[in-house]
Amino acid sequence: MSDEHHHHCHPTKVCIKCGCERTKVEFAKRQWRRDQPSCLVCAPSEAEQRQTKSCDQCRKKCDEGQFPKKEWKRERPLCRLCFELTNISKEQTRKCRECKLVNPRNQYNVDQWGKGDKALCNGCRATYEQKIFASIGTTEAKELPDGALVCSTHSLELCDICMVDHSLTNRFARMKTSLGRDLTSDECEEVSKGYWEDSDIHINRKMCILDGQAMCPRSGRKLRCACNEATYCSKDCQLHHWTIHKMTCKVRLAKAKKKKDKADKKTQTALSAQPSHGLTEAQLNFIRIEAFLSENLPGGKHSIAECAWQLGEHPLIIGGGKLHMSANGQEFTKGDIHKIYMDAKGVAWDGSPRFGMRPYVQQKRPFDWIAKARQGKSQRMIDLERKMGVSHLN
Repeated sequence: MSDEHHHHCHPTKVCIKCGCERTKVEFAKRQWRRDQPSCLVCAPSEAEQRQTKSCDQCRKKCDEGQFPKKEWKRERPLCRLCFELTNISKEQTRKCRECKLVNPRNQYNVDQWGKGDKALCNGCRATYEQKIFASIGTTEAKELPDGALVCSTHSLELCDICMVDHSLTNRFARMKTSLGRDLTSDECEEVSKGYWEDSDIHINRKMCILDGQAMCPRSGRKLRCACNEATYCSKDCQLHHWTIHKMTCKVRLAKAKKKKDKADKKTQTALSAQPSHGLTEAQLNFIRIEAFLSENLPGGKHSIAECAWQLGEHPLIIGGGKLHMSANGQEFTKGDIHKIYMDAKGVAWDGSPRFGMRPYVQQKRPFDWIAKARQGKSQRMIDLERKMGVSHLN
């Protein structure tokens, strides 16, 4: 009787796979409703099943992070590697330039697959890299009679094994020899620019730079170096590649900083070059009110930013201000920018018109607010204020 009572309180079903009799809690909800259910031990949860899909080309089961977002939503998705390889070429096989074997494309990483006939398969590339790491710090340059440099081991200007590239240096040397004098700064810049334009350097920033190697886990989460040149999928990949990457990382960081400083200087020059409008305080308050009211009207969005830019003042002077209606008409109180930034971000305003904002970009149909200030109020507004007994702006 007690067994029947226990069975009634705790109903059971037999798993179709293992044949064990299990209670309701040992089945997924949808499985329990079926006549022939599978228990949780034998059947993975639906959540786990949804987290992996098979790539339509390489047939490997990958998690969501190894698919591009749009591909993951498709019924027959391509994993990230196959997707990138297909974008480069739809070929399925290619001959390795070193071992001369025709390999399927999953034996190449994205960078090598993009080199066409000069591609190296993963095996040959790993052999090359072992030679590269073994030769670091042991290779000396050999100078030729014309002043050009080559590696001493293989007498090559660009040697993959010794990991040296004297191409740019030799361009300078050959041009100097042909002219018979030292190069000017403009000539050096021209040579450098031509070198980078001619070089066939392609780095896919969506893929780990060590993709396809044994130490690369091909995880979905990507780590980008501060120089924005190389991408990694793990710290191990980053540490393994640092021996090579450190040669260009600092140079690119310095170049990016120089470009940013140049842009900042250009912005400051544009700010200082703004003409003096010579408007009175009454005229300024008039167009501040007009911009303040126009901001929420149809077609008037970004009026505050445009008006502030033309006046050479911070947009929050208008946007953070207050409009009052009194017996004397409309009164405008300017926004306290210092208080606004201290309360919101805890920083002090430095007095610049674009503090805490990006450089101004025109986002609406241009309107001359300074001309409007000089023109004054419309005749209709003047007549209305006269009727109300309020003085108007001349």
